[in-house]
Amino acid sequence: MTPIVNILFGTLLLLRQAISLGPVPGAPLSQQTPTIATSALKAIKVPGESPAYYCSDPSNDIFQIRRFDFIPTNVRIGFYQTTRFIGTFTSTTGANPWLNITGSINGRQELSPLYSAPLCDIDVFQELSMPTPTPGVDPSHWSGGEPRLHRACPPEIGVGYAVVSSPPMPLTPQTVPEGKYDLRAEAMTQEGQRIFCVQGTFNVTT
Repeated sequence: MTPIVNILFGTLLLLRQAISLGPVPGAPLSQQTPTIATSALKAIKVPGESPAYYCSDPSNDIFQIRRFDFIPTNVRIGFYQTTRFIGTFTSTTGANPWLNITGSINGRQELSPLYSAPLCDIDVFQELSMPTPTPGVDPSHWSGGEPRLHRACPPEIGVGYAVVSSPPMPLTPQTVPEGKYDLRAEAMTQEGQRIFCVQGTFNVTT
């Protein structure tokens, strides 16, 4: 059985879907992104508790990452695992932003993407200011309340603070092979603008 797994960027949420469905066809050419060689410049670590580095300078990325966490940091079979991005979308993504995850498992390079699907298939939550009810005041004039998170998309992700995460998922020997993972996760708009790109190497152990 070909292991179709990903742990970078909500990998555990996608894992069960990818394994059960088998290899996912690539996105249309307008949505595909070529593999970019690692820059000779010093790699930039993504803030947070994960092994991820930026693929290149993230200054112009739409999603500015504040932190990216593996929870727990050691990925182990027989335990639950989740991943979480926290950051800010500096502009809207437009409809149907796309995510590709590529890489190798135990040194074997996968020829097709390990995952290729709309970014909105992931849990993307953004802040929404809820109006505060005021007795005797027309609802249209209620003041803004405490910010709360709401599901951001589809069809697009708007400007502002966001939490992108996977729910806790059990890792089992039947779904996650033990070994070394080298993965790259890149999200793009339909117009080809990069939303984010991270990559990293980590081990899945028992």
